[in-house]
Amino acid sequence: MNTVRMKPLLVVAFFNETAYSMMWPLATIYINQVLHKSLTVAGLALFGFAVANVIGAVVSGKLYDRFNQFWLTVIGLVLCILSSGVGIKYDGWPTYALILIAFGFATGWLTTGVNVYGTLVAGRSATHVFNEIYLVLNVGLVIGTICISELFHRSIAPIFLLVTCLYCISLMILSLYFPKQRLYYAATQRPSVEQSSSATQPTSKLASWPLFVVSLATLVIVWTMYSQWESNFSVYLIDNGFSTRIYSMLWTLNGVVIILVQLLIAHWPNIIHNLFDRVSWGLFFLTVSYFVTISSKSLVFIFAGMILLTIGEAIYVPSVPVIIDNWSANEVKGRNQGLVNGFSSVGRAIGPLFGGLIIDHFSFPMLFIVAGVLMLGISGLNWLVNLSYRKEE
Repeated sequence: MNTVRMKPLLVVAFFNETAYSMMWPLATIYINQVLHKSLTVAGLALFGFAVANVIGAVVSGKLYDRFNQFWLTVIGLVLCILSSGVGIKYDGWPTYALILIAFGFATGWLTTGVNVYGTLVAGRSATHVFNEIYLVLNVGLVIGTICISELFHRSIAPIFLLVTCLYCISLMILSLYFPKQRLYYAATQRPSVEQSSSATQPTSKLASWPLFVVSLATLVIVWTMYSQWESNFSVYLIDNGFSTRIYSMLWTLNGVVIILVQLLIAHWPNIIHNLFDRVSWGLFFLTVSYFVTISSKSLVFIFAGMILLTIGEAIYVPSVPVIIDNWSANEVKGRNQGLVNGFSSVGRAIGPLFGGLIIDHFSFPMLFIVAGVLMLGISGLNWLVNLSYRKEE
């Protein structure tokens, strides 16, 4: 076996996201409501989690460019199993925070591995591969959040147990269906958006660094603001009399809308033909979602905001790794996919602490106003910078 098969890769990606989706959104609720720590303290714990996630992503990205992908992925899965396994028994404070940080490093490592394997799938365009990966990630998100509402009753041990089992199954799938030898990229030309290949080489005279700088900075801001939904928004709902089941329903809706948007794009890819147009439209919907959500405490506006957020996410997020892959030289593709995951994690690291500080000193509505304004600014910058690159696609 010397090729990456799509179905086993999707299964591993699905299990990783399901496990991640049970840990990250629950952390703020567990620290604040069960361990009785402030939102700022919860933000600091999640900051540590996400910084470790960045380190895991960047370190593994460099290693994936130099060494055997299979054994590096085994290391990532073993780290995930160890960190979640310890959490089954030790879930108090500050042990929980330390386990969360270790888990962050391990999942950062593994997520980069999934992205790298995605660029190595033969016979399929990078756009198609990453759209499929993104689709199963959000099915995992739905399942993970449903598991939170069903399994979490002030004890986090059942969550850790299920997460450990998922990673053990992933390790078995990796051993049975993934190539064990090191894989290499083929050298071909950078194609158009619908023909984009994982084996690409930038040929344009345009320098890629302005595109990379703006794209990575945008990831930081997008995920800083998006993480408010994953962390502080759960406490906001509870404080306004809504149950954790409503919060789980929001993320179920998120997953369903993403699946519908991805199916729409898969069947009619020319609806938004150019990758840079997808980025612009995605950022537009993300920006509008914050202003809609905060305009009222009614569930109608909250659900409408989530729908807009999800449409933007479904269009924007899978486009970024493809753009980065298209404009990366073969020898640094793994590193650059690590940077995509790493800078996304920087945003997730900043987000809970940033949001907790604004909520503690001002209010939650002020947080979403700031989020909308910052998203508006970075959307405009992307549109200006991407004009030149858009002509090359």
